[in-house]
Amino acid sequence: MRECWFCGEETPRSWHDHVLGLHKDADTTMTPFVIVLRSTWQMETVSVPRCARCHTGHQLERTAAVLSLAALIAYAASGQLDRLLGILSPSTGERVVAAIWAAVACLPGLVWFAIRLGRLPWQRLAPRRRGYARHHPEYVELRADGWKPGAGPLHYWRSPPNPHHPPPANRPRRLIGGSFELLGAACGLAVPVAYFTGYEELAGVLIAATAGLLFVASKVKPED
Repeated sequence: MRECWFCGEETPRSWHDHVLGLHKDADTTMTPFVIVLRSTWQMETVSVPRCARCHTGHQLERTAAVLSLAALIAYAASGQLDRLLGILSPSTGERVVAAIWAAVACLPGLVWFAIRLGRLPWQRLAPRRRGYARHHPEYVELRADGWKPGAGPLHYWRSPPNPHHPPPANRPRRLIGGSFELLGAACGLAVPVAYFTGYEELAGVLIAATAGLLFVASKVKPED
């Protein structure tokens, strides 16, 4: 048994571990016959012990971050920001409504900030942020040896592979996740239609709904 790096509880090796990637000796060359840039590098991974509770807490933190960003984008796209700033010459009542919606749009960001600071008394949250994994001794040692953070150079966006695969989702989870994906895709397709037909407020709501539904769908089906 190992200790979870984020809370200190004993936890076995599992797919809950947080895997960090590092790379070095990146080199970009051009192929001789077809003009294609080819990059090579060395990669190393560090598996930071993490229990199921802290994994869930980090997922909640990421969900709050996505929703906070989506709420701000939705607020701006709905035209309420223009009314608040006086760009559309709103009446006093419209500006008050825009200010109220601004406060509502900031709520997810405040929740996310409180989660990052560990100020919410909820047992499902992790005691330490996911970024605390970069203080793990193995990761610190590799960084001191010249390894750079990330599984590859800047253009390599993939996450490092986790040697432990998540358990297959049961049928209800697959159905729920698939339903969220379909609803998210439908909301995304409806955004330009609503915006260009004059329903800016509805377009803003659809943007937030798209981000929230697709993100939740990715967490409902862990094998994806």
